[in-house]
Amino acid sequence: MEDFANKASETGFAASKFLTPAEASLVREHFKHNRTDLSFDGGFGGAERVRAVFTNPDWGGFDRHDLFFVLRLKYRNTLTHRDILGALMALGISRDTIGDIVCEPQSAVFVCLPELGGYIAENLTKAGRVGVSVSEIGLDELPDNQENLTIKTDTVASLRLDAVLCAAFGLPRSKAAQLISAGRVNVDHQPCLQPAKDLSEGALLSARGLGRVKLLEIGGESRKGRIFVSLGVYER
Repeated sequence: MEDFANKASETGFAASKFLTPAEASLVREHFKHNRTDLSFDGGFGGAERVRAVFTNPDWGGFDRHDLFFVLRLKYRNTLTHRDILGALMALGISRDTIGDIVCEPQSAVFVCLPELGGYIAENLTKAGRVGVSVSEIGLDELPDNQENLTIKTDTVASLRLDAVLCAAFGLPRSKAAQLISAGRVNVDHQPCLQPAKDLSEGALLSARGLGRVKLLEIGGESRKGRIFVSLGVYER
């Protein structure tokens, strides 16, 4: 990432391959005081896997079409995300060259590095035993990668991690503390061993074996001094 930042300083623009949410979080934290501008783009609105884009503001902007090649697959049978990803990996492609894959009824859309687009279009003919047809589409045809959340409202004694975790997954306080101390809980994609860590709106929590939840909204206090919260639980 330092090499990309240095390249952007010298040439105006540089971008990483696709990063996982945890990797993007680390990059964001590392470069928060850097002179080079840093943004993240995954092609889709709400993309999970994104490219870190370094730019030198003195050089102007960049063209998003230089970041992504967009492909649509069509097929008659039902295919899952795993089926399509497996077919792509079978072409000898590494995971960090492919962004999000959004499956629709009898079709799927995904983004990849521009230099791989032609290769995939020519060589991807099957996913498992299912035949697929591949075509290039424009960035403006990408659907939003919407988060599938079940909204849950509750009250918590405080905005501590352990308290919000209990509300999110219906856990006793002792169980939440156990999970945190065992390193099984992440906050914004990073491990957190602090039960007393205060959370803010937008915080993303994941507990291994239980799932993920986002703290969507922090409301006022009840008559008993408890805090109203709105939580978005991800479908598993």
